Amino acid sequence: MPRSTQFWARSSISVRVMGPLIDDASAGETASRPLAPTTATLSATPATSRVRCRNCERAAKTRIADVLLMNSVFRTGSGSDERLASPRGALMTTDGGLESLGTLQDHEGCRDPAALFASSDENRYSRLLWGRGRLSWAARATPVGGAPDRLWQDLRSRTGSEAERILDSHICPLHGRCGQSNGRGGDAVELRILGELQIQVAGRPIELGPLKQRLVLAALAVDVGRGVPVEVLIDRVWDGSPPADARGVLYTYITRIRRLLAAAALVEGVSPITLARRPGGYQLEAADDRVDLRQLRTLSEQVQQLDADDPRRAQLLRQAVELWRGDPLDGLPGDWAARVRERLRQQALGTLLEWAESELRQGRPGPVADRLSQALERDPLTEPLVLHLMRALHLSGRRAEALDQYARTRSLLADELGVDPGSELQLLHQRILRDESVRRPVAVLEPTPPPAVTPSQPVEATEPDEQDQPDDIPHAGRAGRGCQLPPPLPDHTGCEAEIEQALTALAQPQQTLTARPPLILSGPGGVGKTSLSVRLAHLLRASYPDGQIFVGLDGRRSDPVSVLNQVLRALGVSNVQQLRSTEEKLGEYRSTISGRRILIVLDAAVSAEEVRPLIPGDSGCALIATSRARLTTVPGAHHVELTMFTPEQSLALLGQIIGADRIAREPEAAETLVELCAGLPLALRIVGARLTARPHQRIARLADRLRNERYRLDEMTADGLAVRLSVAVSYHGLDPAARRVFRLLGFMGAPTFAEWLGAALLGEPVDVTEELLDLLVDARLIEVVPDPVHRTLRYRMHDLVRLYAYERAVEEDSTAELHTAVARVLTAATGLSERLGERLPHAVPPLYRQPPMPVSLQSCVLAADHLRPGWLDAEGACLVAAVERAAELDMDAAACALADALVFASFAVRNDFVSWDRTHAAAIGVARRTGNRVAQAVIECGIGLLRYKEDRFAEAERYFPAAVTLFDEAGHQAGAAAARNGLGTVLREVGRHHEAIPLLEAAAETLARLGDENGAAHARYGLGHCHRELGDDTAATTRLGEAISGYRTLGHWRGEAIATRAIGLVHRARGELDEAEAWCTRAHALIVEHQDEHITCYTSQALAKIWLRQGKIDRARGPLERSLATCRRLHDRLGVALVQRTIGELHLAAGQLDDAARVLELAYDGWQALGHDLGRARTLRDIGLVRAAGGDLPAAHTAWTDALAVFTRLGTREAAEAPGWHRACGPGCGFDCAGSTAAGSLAVSAA
Repeated sequence: MPRSTQFWARSSISVRVMGPLIDDASAGETASRPLAPTTATLSATPATSRVRCRNCERAAKTRIADVLLMNSVFRTGSGSDERLASPRGALMTTDGGLESLGTLQDHEGCRDPAALFASSDENRYSRLLWGRGRLSWAARATPVGGAPDRLWQDLRSRTGSEAERILDSHICPLHGRCGQSNGRGGDAVELRILGELQIQVAGRPIELGPLKQRLVLAALAVDVGRGVPVEVLIDRVWDGSPPADARGVLYTYITRIRRLLAAAALVEGVSPITLARRPGGYQLEAADDRVDLRQLRTLSEQVQQLDADDPRRAQLLRQAVELWRGDPLDGLPGDWAARVRERLRQQALGTLLEWAESELRQGRPGPVADRLSQALERDPLTEPLVLHLMRALHLSGRRAEALDQYARTRSLLADELGVDPGSELQLLHQRILRDESVRRPVAVLEPTPPPAVTPSQPVEATEPDEQDQPDDIPHAGRAGRGCQLPPPLPDHTGCEAEIEQALTALAQPQQTLTARPPLILSGPGGVGKTSLSVRLAHLLRASYPDGQIFVGLDGRRSDPVSVLNQVLRALGVSNVQQLRSTEEKLGEYRSTISGRRILIVLDAAVSAEEVRPLIPGDSGCALIATSRARLTTVPGAHHVELTMFTPEQSLALLGQIIGADRIAREPEAAETLVELCAGLPLALRIVGARLTARPHQRIARLADRLRNERYRLDEMTADGLAVRLSVAVSYHGLDPAARRVFRLLGFMGAPTFAEWLGAALLGEPVDVTEELLDLLVDARLIEVVPDPVHRTLRYRMHDLVRLYAYERAVEEDSTAELHTAVARVLTAATGLSERLGERLPHAVPPLYRQPPMPVSLQSCVLAADHLRPGWLDAEGACLVAAVERAAELDMDAAACALADALVFASFAVRNDFVSWDRTHAAAIGVARRTGNRVAQAVIECGIGLLRYKEDRFAEAERYFPAAVTLFDEAGHQAGAAAARNGLGTVLREVGRHHEAIPLLEAAAETLARLGDENGAAHARYGLGHCHRELGDDTAATTRLGEAISGYRTLGHWRGEAIATRAIGLVHRARGELDEAEAWCTRAHALIVEHQDEHITCYTSQALAKIWLRQGKIDRARGPLERSLATCRRLHDRLGVALVQRTIGELHLAAGQLDDAARVLELAYDGWQALGHDLGRARTLRDIGLVRAAGGDLPAAHTAWTDALAVFTRLGTREAAEAPGWHRACGPGCGFDCAGSTAAGSLAVSAA
């Protein structure tokens, strides 16, 4: 029967119907042809209760009728069969009877059958009429009183007692202990992921539909509370091979899941689990207590707050263990489900082991032994399970069973994997043999020395375990078992220099009797140490013919004695258990290899203590050890450091795996894939294996999936390889404090960082943080990145390691802890930025100041290096990441404060438009989401200033008015004045001086009244600029003098220099060139003194133009060329156009007319792109002069006429100068100069 009916029906009841079910995809086709009789079957379970509340009974009747009508076609009249409803159908009633039927398409107010069959007596059902082979809406709607009851009565009359039996069986099973007047039953609706995917209603699972539909639900469920893009859903459901109409099919499943959730909602009268549309995808929403995966996370957060010996810890972990019902997402096929399943399995194992440890600490080994015995039946090779089970058995007094378990495990490992138990398991075995306490974890126990033997104490013979002496082990003293090396990787590539270096060290015969130095291969996890060691060992087999031994450790710290035991067994020593002391074992080791040529490979060592005892004393033997640590204390070792692959090496390795021809077909996608793997060979091997397994899959498809950081580590698994597991080995080897700073650094997401960031995250002094960072460096989880430019020491976390750290932070740290840590970073960064900004010249004052940095935080992050000017340059990327992370966490005030502080401290000074744009895009988003209108206004101002600095004046003009409105509404006078100041600045820059003046006047008055002398000086400078352009030189000089006075009082040398230059331009416009040169020289000297290369461009241009008027052409050339290069490098488009126009004048003055025309045309294009009418008109004026000088008077006349129209519209002083241009060309120009008062023969305007 159709799955959609199984929720509502349980036992076998047959109802005679006519025709098959009408499916969505073929509704129209089916409706147009006769329907054959069929039988629909509904199931029912025996009723558990006959108690019926009115609401519960009413809802049950409605839903059962709905199911029957949605999935069946009933006989409705004597002698005639009427087709009723499809899954999108509706029954029309007027008097309780069945009037007509058809397929109901989506329509306003009638999108869901549940809406039609609601339990309201006031419901009005629209009638569908069947006519001429199609459906149409009736002209009216018929009110139906008591619709559910009447509908039920009609169905009951047609099905007899069957309907009553179904009703009896559904009221209580549907609602649990109903019997309540409100119809709401006991248990709630729950989503269960930790086992078979289920939605449970009142403790019973409901049918979820076909397989693909369950996959869609699973794909949403694992990210409950987060939006999942449609592309990701398609990829998860169809494993990278979607059908052509995947989106349409997906939408069908989404619709069905929504109906299913709506049906489940009847239990509570509300929707406890909902499926919502989100931009680009869908999001499953549910309260934490309705989803077992979220319950698990909540319990984990609570556990993290408790000490290891707290009894509440075991209780919480027991609840967490009980959430697991079996294999997660059991029965769902596909690679994605397998990856999620494996990740959750590892999480389940970790939870189980943590619970077992807590129970053992509390002295309750019995429950641990019982539960772990069951778990081990499913995973008999999982050594941590065996370890805890053996401890539990021993602590329960079942020592013999513990030893038997060890023997079984060792036999299984040997048979299945060809390896011995790990060092921890071996050490535990020895302790149980000696009947020692194992209450504490074995990993923290030191090896217990054998008891001293005295004459009064007889020596007890120790029978060696039979498993220690398999038949195939040679007798003691026999060297080696031949080649024990794993096979080399056939596609190993790269590391040619390292291989040559190692072969030189190990392949040549020793010329002395001294021992050969060991070779240490070190590097981060996944960088290829093991594969390189195996390749080297195979290359060296001829040099070591007596044996090649490979001993793989587990990457965790091991007892050196247990490592020595493994090596002895590998060498064929059979009496290891009889060698009681370390000295005896070392002697056996040395005598075994003496006089022979044996190569020993020790893989995944953790400490030098594991390696030192194994250094061969015989010159004919050699030792290769791999380790993530550098093992610098191994005496005489030859060290080879492995690093990440270059892009070229990465492409070569990928080509070896998937074939060079495949890369040649998609070179750009292959480069993207390599970039996302970030040079990690393990990641490259994984993506290569996945592509090899799917020869039909395009590289671009996998690259697209890896672009989403949230799922990248999920994608990087294949055939037992996983980047996540590789990083986890290093992570779990850290102490808790180092793990915490690792998680928090990953959560912040900074590409590089200095020690202050760790200090702020932890709230600890820098010296404490430096020690923890050193531990992360030793574990290869971060690397040191010298910064010679800023002479600082920085750290970097590999992209894939950062993603793992982020995952651990989200899983292990509470939301409150993460928010607190990020808040400390934002507070520290804002405080440091503001302090540095106070030392720099700034265009506008900060508007959104946060409270001062707390003294406790100052002691953590303040240092002399942090208050030097280069600090902001070095920390730029880190600070941008901090703003973006705060915005993601909806920390609106903190994000906006730092973004605003960085404007005047860094971005506006250095024209760092990219960082400016990123921070403000993040900040405006969070301000709008949270409704923080003041913060929004501040950032609107910041974006307006950014667009102004980018010379995107039209866009800048849109932002400032919005900020003015928001500030006025909030009563924020300083902010409103600053926004008016910004808007006035934009308007005067584009020549709209009459509009700018009132805005700047209002801003100057308000800011001066509020004590903001910097803002007032800025507004006064703008007023002086406007009056100069309009020809009011007296007002211009007055306002500019006021600005200079204000800037000088504040020590704002940049503002003073810019205003001083502006007074020079007033004198230049009046033809007073000596005075102009004096003022501009003073401004230039002030700027050069403070090494501001950007403003130097403008003071140099002003002086060069004066020199051109004075005839000093050669003196002007060099400064103009340097200024043009600087403006281009700083992306100052306005500066480029301004300097190009002046260079055009230089060529004109030198008589180089072709060069002048070419450069002026470039300048004209620049002004045109900027939308800067005044600059464009001035360039047209100069182009006219070039045309006139070349004798093309009509062209000159045209250029001047166009320019004059702009000057007249804007009211600038050039409008009065225009007749002089024409007079200089003589009567051939044809321009009427009558009445002109202009005396000059050439342009003498201000700019």
